[in-house]
Amino acid sequence: MTRAYPWFLVVAVIAAWANTLRGPFVYDDLIEIVANPAVHDVSRLDTIWAYNPARALLLFTYALNWTLGHLDPLGYHALNIAIHAANAVLAWRFFDLVLSPGRARLGAALWALHPMATEGVSYISGRSDALVTLFALLALHAWVVDARSPSRRHRALAYAAMLAGFFTKETAVVTPVLALLAELALVAGWNRRLLDPRRYLPVALAVAAGVAARLWLGGWPVPEVPRTLLAHVLTQAEVWARYLQLWILPLGQSILQPVPAEVSRLGGLCLLAWLVAAGLAVYKRGIWALLAGWWALPLAISSAFVLKETMAEHRAYAAGLAVAALVAWKLPERRVAWALPAILLVATVVRNQSWTSEVATWESAVKRWPGNADAWYAYGDALRAEKLRGEAESAYAKSLELDPARVDALVNAGIARAEGGDIPGAREAWEEALRRKPGHCPALNNLAALRLRSGDVQGAIAGYEATLRTCADDPMAHFNLGMVWAGAGTPEKAATHLRAYLRVDPGGANEARARAALRRLGVSD
Repeated sequence: MTRAYPWFLVVAVIAAWANTLRGPFVYDDLIEIVANPAVHDVSRLDTIWAYNPARALLLFTYALNWTLGHLDPLGYHALNIAIHAANAVLAWRFFDLVLSPGRARLGAALWALHPMATEGVSYISGRSDALVTLFALLALHAWVVDARSPSRRHRALAYAAMLAGFFTKETAVVTPVLALLAELALVAGWNRRLLDPRRYLPVALAVAAGVAARLWLGGWPVPEVPRTLLAHVLTQAEVWARYLQLWILPLGQSILQPVPAEVSRLGGLCLLAWLVAAGLAVYKRGIWALLAGWWALPLAISSAFVLKETMAEHRAYAAGLAVAALVAWKLPERRVAWALPAILLVATVVRNQSWTSEVATWESAVKRWPGNADAWYAYGDALRAEKLRGEAESAYAKSLELDPARVDALVNAGIARAEGGDIPGAREAWEEALRRKPGHCPALNNLAALRLRSGDVQGAIAGYEATLRTCADDPMAHFNLGMVWAGAGTPEKAATHLRAYLRVDPGGANEARARAALRRLGVSD
């Protein structure tokens, strides 16, 4: 059974995720992969490093996929599934150090086939969490084996895996702490005198150097949205409770989980509960403390950053290992328990139907959150991309109904009309957007484009200049104005705006066209 079990896990994972192989790029995939020139050449390691050194290894895997398959998502999904299958086997190997053999097999299957893993596997951009988990599991297993029976090979493997994790995602900084908890629980029996501090010194120095370099080069990450510390802490306490609920009972999954960022009584109760749970885990020590660390530490790093989205299921990918291990540990060791992984496999196949197209992804979100304007807006964008313009307009109208201040919904509804040939309808939508929000730059840009399309060059120039008076660094206004001036035979003004475009949107979608226009004008960029 032991020799065959890894193959059972791999086959089960493939069966659970096979229906995602042809799923398209969605959501952040369009930004981080499709429109990101940094990952469009695997040989340009300097470009990959410059884009985000803290995730250079992750970006390299995207670049490798791009080199092999460009915009075909099959290879990206296949690699995600392969990473998750490897994680399933590594989880089993690590659980085998913690639990009895039968419980270790059950725990690995529960985690590997759980629908809460879908966002870390089916969603291409969820790879960051799956890949960093792979390195963490590899490091922890090698670390514990080395602690039990010193081996240069295993220690070198642990160090290498930790280092690889540091260049995959920021949550990897907790791996050395998890290694410490694992060694205390499984080797030293919580006797700190049995620890060899020399083994931890290189890791501690690497973490300190990495954190110092990050702060020196980029400072502490700027909050994406304004939020008080108290509101953020209480919101994340509630979010952790929702992650736990979804790992225990995966009902209500969605790419969008709009937890309001506010000070609430529920958040306070959740925070108190988590503090009590942490205290109990420290008191009981042993496996309890190790599992508590597995749950809390990766989530704590994710929660340290103030992001627009308060909750995203893929952030709890690694934390779910603790839940699976705890359930396997406490379940009666009977064959009937294996009905759970089978049920989860079916639930995962069903959940993955929502990842087979971007329309399906956001249709699932609006069904889960019918009163959320963001979900309807994204659903409209997905429908418009599939040229389902009437349905897209209805989705934008619903978004605007739920949030009258969301004039972007009007702007995109106008784009849908223009793409369908309804120019008067498009103009009406954009003018309505300006009535609701004077100086709205996308609406100004689109109206200027309409003037240019009708042959009113001076009107288009006036429209783009109006955009820049409101949004001085609007990239599309600079690019379009530069191209208009180039066509009008005014090279000085054209060069000014094309250079401005390259400055404010380096690596943007129109970079090649802007540089080509500058060359035709006989000026440098």
